[in-house]
Amino acid sequence: MSDLQDILSVDESGAARPLPAAPPPEERKTIFEEATREAHRHKWIESEKAGRDIGDGAIRDWHKMYWRTFCRERWIEHLQGEKFWIELDNNDFGMLNSRFHSNHELVDRIVERLKRGGENLDVIQWAAEEGHDVKEVIEVLKTLNINSRRLDPAIEINEEEFVEGIKARHHPRVLVVDDDCDTLEMLGELFERENMETVLVGTGEDALEEVQNRRFDLFLVDIMLPGKHGAEIAWYLHRHGVTAPIVAISAVLDAWNEDDLYDCGFTQLMGKPFDLQIIRDLAHEVITKVNGQ
Repeated sequence: MSDLQDILSVDESGAARPLPAAPPPEERKTIFEEATREAHRHKWIESEKAGRDIGDGAIRDWHKMYWRTFCRERWIEHLQGEKFWIELDNNDFGMLNSRFHSNHELVDRIVERLKRGGENLDVIQWAAEEGHDVKEVIEVLKTLNINSRRLDPAIEINEEEFVEGIKARHHPRVLVVDDDCDTLEMLGELFERENMETVLVGTGEDALEEVQNRRFDLFLVDIMLPGKHGAEIAWYLHRHGVTAPIVAISAVLDAWNEDDLYDCGFTQLMGKPFDLQIIRDLAHEVITKVNGQ
């Protein structure tokens, strides 16, 4: 097969049809980073059920129960051209849809069964019972190649390597929620100097969107915010089992009942103007805890 044939498929008319191009770098994802988010989400949920932070045991449980299935699903997404995973072969991106673009409905039904945990034999048996073209189904399965050695670098990570890898890759992350741009800029610069990944948002709605998708190790939340109140943010975090420090920040802290603020989930109260050394000390405590020092 020529080099040109390697990178082109052929449509029903016999015309050359290029495979989907790889997306730009900012749209590429890593399997391990995505798995890190999923594992921490699992830890969050299980810790909430237990009423305490259950630690690395939850990460190991996630690896044991979901890791191989998770890798399989990412492989299928890559082949379908839905998401580009940098651990996987660039030439495989979008290959499934390019080769079977005239019968995408069959491909979707095969993929659905594989994602539910089915194996090749299960799919072939289903195809025969439903009256599908078994030969074409087998061709789809060959392209999917769900047991491919190309996945080995990701799949063969054991539990200890997985847990240690998450710790090594996770930089302490802080979410600052304040509608005052000067405050955001000042705190952003301070935390970045302390080598913390910093996310700055100006509304409660934006804060809730951020916490849906990322793990944070520290929260600084203004009490008076446009839209959702800062106490609503703290209550949401508290209700969902967050054990990271949640600090209330306010220029009118005396206007609030401290017990009410603590009941909402805040773990510390800090008035404006800030004592920057106190914030640095807090950052150092969080960094030390995250790094297990």
